[in-house]
Amino acid sequence: MRARDSVWLALLILAAVLAISLKVVPYLPGDVILTRLVQSVLPESKRWAQLVSAIAEMPWVLILIAAAFFFSWLIAGWRAALLSVAGFIGLWLLGKGLGPIIAQPRPSPELVQVTGSPSGSAFPSIFALSYVSTVGFLAVLSAVKTSGKLRWVILSVCAFLLLIGWIARVVLGAHWPSDVAISYLIGLLWVSLLIRFA
Repeated sequence: MRARDSVWLALLILAAVLAISLKVVPYLPGDVILTRLVQSVLPESKRWAQLVSAIAEMPWVLILIAAAFFFSWLIAGWRAALLSVAGFIGLWLLGKGLGPIIAQPRPSPELVQVTGSPSGSAFPSIFALSYVSTVGFLAVLSAVKTSGKLRWVILSVCAFLLLIGWIARVVLGAHWPSDVAISYLIGLLWVSLLIRFA
């Protein structure tokens, strides 16, 4: 087994263990402290975070899917573009299927600030899976298929967008930091698997 495959398998096992642990405990160690820290550092207004979060909902998510399709085609051709759509569909189905199984409760207003009344399971984060299946797909694709300044520009922009997405969900109290991070990890494992076929 190649080193890259061993790392991928180790990360898959880690993601599975962390996901299963979220069925047993309502949040992971450090989630409450990190959420309070993020919420205390950022401005009181949460409007920007609500706008970022809306990007992963219909109809705006269609723009994310179209952008991933278009840029994937530019970077690596039609096969990569089709794989970007397959990546989104696969992660969306995974998220919808895992949510009721894990059934992790949303962050409690008794522990952290919660904006609105988020419903459903906290893990996996459908927002994070939607974001990583599009933005994350472009990041991994560019890491594999581009070089030089173009690679670093795309990776930097994608990393920034993923970080902003993570912060937005945490500052709203819609997810614990680990919910988004583990969802990102699962998504990156999925898209890195798909990109092998590009």
